[in-house]
Amino acid sequence: MNIWQYAILSTLLLLMGAGVAAYLVKNPNRNILQNMLSFSGAFLFGVLILELMPEVFTVHNRLPGLFFILGFFLQTGMDYWTSGIEHGHMHVPKVPRAGFVVSLFIGLGIHAIMDGLPFAGVAVDGHRHDSVFMAILLHKLVEGFTIFIVLGMMNFSMKKSWWYIGLFSLITPLGMLVFDSIESLHEHFQYVLAFAGGSLLHVSVTILFEAENVHHHGMPLRKLISILLGLALAIGVAFNF
Repeated sequence: MNIWQYAILSTLLLLMGAGVAAYLVKNPNRNILQNMLSFSGAFLFGVLILELMPEVFTVHNRLPGLFFILGFFLQTGMDYWTSGIEHGHMHVPKVPRAGFVVSLFIGLGIHAIMDGLPFAGVAVDGHRHDSVFMAILLHKLVEGFTIFIVLGMMNFSMKKSWWYIGLFSLITPLGMLVFDSIESLHEHFQYVLAFAGGSLLHVSVTILFEAENVHHHGMPLRKLISILLGLALAIGVAFNF
């Protein structure tokens, strides 16, 4: 697939996730979101460990590790702006202030455009990471679902929600096209992957290991099954089963 195909697919999957949320909005089922999150988070975690990290850390210097740490903690800082909505949190004020809404969309916008970073140089020989791309695109499906639900919780009308979702769906494709056009990123693609990998690792770990119910330890069986299925798919893709 070329960069334009990935860009179109990213938009379609985010809109598809929002469409599922719109269909379920009259009878919301949080378990559906949690299962989708667990599966996509496990798949993302698996491909990062099996595909991305082995390539990033093949060189014998510390720079990739530094970029990985920077990406990880940038995403940590982003959570203060977004309240973690990009990885499934739906804690928003019943009557959000204008400042909260602006901060939320700035944070989500930065996160979305950074999702396009690993696609830089997608057509450059030796720089194909189809499983990583698949994991990011699957994350867009869950992201669209979550954001649509959150907009409803913030009392956005259906029409206004779709307007915002439509605009938001174009941000990651824009990031893909912009980053792919920067030749210097092609030349230092290993560091690009390290930075993006750190950010994505934070997202996947947060999805997998945050408790759904703060009053109990352990993990619901349905979540464990979703995680195992996501990891199984990652292993199957990595080893070409």
